Amino acid sequence: MKNKISLKLGFLFLILMVLIELILFFVLYTNLSNQRIDEVLNGLLARGGGHRDVLENNFDPSTLAHVALMESEAMTDVVITDTGGEIIAASTELEPGMKELINLPLGNLTHHGRVIEKRWKTEPYVATLSPIKVGEELEGYVYMFSPSFIISEIISQLSNQFILVMGITLVITIVTVYILTKLITKPLIHMKEETEKLSKGETRIDLKYSHNDELGVLAQSITRLGRDLDRLKHERHEFLSSIAHELRTPLTYLKGYADIVSKPEMNSGNRQKYLTIIKEEAKNLTNMVEQLFQLARIDENSFSIQRKKQVIFPLLRQVRNRMYPLLEEKEIELYISCPDDVSIYIDETRFQQVMNNIIDNAITYSPQKSTISIRVLAEDSYVVITVTDEGPGVPEESLPYLFDRLYRLEKSRSRAYGGSGIGLAIVKEIVEVHDGRVFARNLKHGGLSIIMHWPKEEEE
Repeated sequence: MKNKISLKLGFLFLILMVLIELILFFVLYTNLSNQRIDEVLNGLLARGGGHRDVLENNFDPSTLAHVALMESEAMTDVVITDTGGEIIAASTELEPGMKELINLPLGNLTHHGRVIEKRWKTEPYVATLSPIKVGEELEGYVYMFSPSFIISEIISQLSNQFILVMGITLVITIVTVYILTKLITKPLIHMKEETEKLSKGETRIDLKYSHNDELGVLAQSITRLGRDLDRLKHERHEFLSSIAHELRTPLTYLKGYADIVSKPEMNSGNRQKYLTIIKEEAKNLTNMVEQLFQLARIDENSFSIQRKKQVIFPLLRQVRNRMYPLLEEKEIELYISCPDDVSIYIDETRFQQVMNNIIDNAITYSPQKSTISIRVLAEDSYVVITVTDEGPGVPEESLPYLFDRLYRLEKSRSRAYGGSGIGLAIVKEIVEVHDGRVFARNLKHGGLSIIMHWPKEEEE
């Protein structure tokens, strides 16, 4: 199974390479074989032309006999005829095939001569014809004959050489394709094995393919996916643990105070007191569940917003009026510094939800008789809203995680303050849905500032 992809790639590469090699060998073989056949025929024609030149200089019986004698010792044969087709000299006894060629019509014939038979595959001879002219008079013809097996042997040797070269090339091709497919498929198989670990829940994967190519990019993507899954797995575990803890505390209170209230000896004053606590804890639990639902809706992309241009100051004044009971309880002053004409492009309801969560968070961590300020500053494309309290601040190493879901501080802002760790996460999600951003900053002399950037206009 592991070698399946390598077999497919190797087979595909091999077929492709063999087809290319066959085409190249066919073209090369055809050209070379035709070239060798032409060399034999041209050589035969040139040999006949040489005899013709000798005879044109001395066209007598002794020269004719000398020419015939020369060819009698060679693989080729010569036949010399007069203009009437009568044989006047020959290096061998004529066979029927030679006679047929001699008796053929001459057709158009130049002094250079021509090939009169080149069908070496089916005929026993190939032949050429050269005319003999003494002065301007035609005295006869020189016929040259060469056995066809000479060309067959040349082509056979050429074929054997090509078969040997093709065999060697095929072996080299197979080895090359095998090596290449291994180089390609080995990291792919390793990536497949590592991704199978992901499906089994193992998020720590090891891909060391570092080449800067497509496989390298794929390896980096798989490694990044593994890290993201490991982070999400860790965050999910922490999220579920935090949810379990957050729900256990109010439920424990509810059960404990319900048990106390149910005692028959409980007087009416204490019963009312404990019923008030039960009511507050039930309200806190309801708020927490509602916030969790809001986060779930954001994750599912079903958290819709209806944005339009809004003047900020009236909205901030509504937030202050809504928070008045909480501010009054801790004797906290809330100051708003905002120009009357500054507007932003927002969903009014979600904007007030953000401000409610931030002000509620600031009230929770602010000491008695302190001050909370809201300052609005208009910039080119954004409006900056800064909410500052006089609380204990946040450790610097915790600032990047302040808006993470269920993130809780164990020091100055601890669970003793009673927050759920969800409010600021919702703030971040809503602000980012509006194409804005939010971050926190400690003040030099204590206190924390929450800075938000809200868009002034709709982005095109």
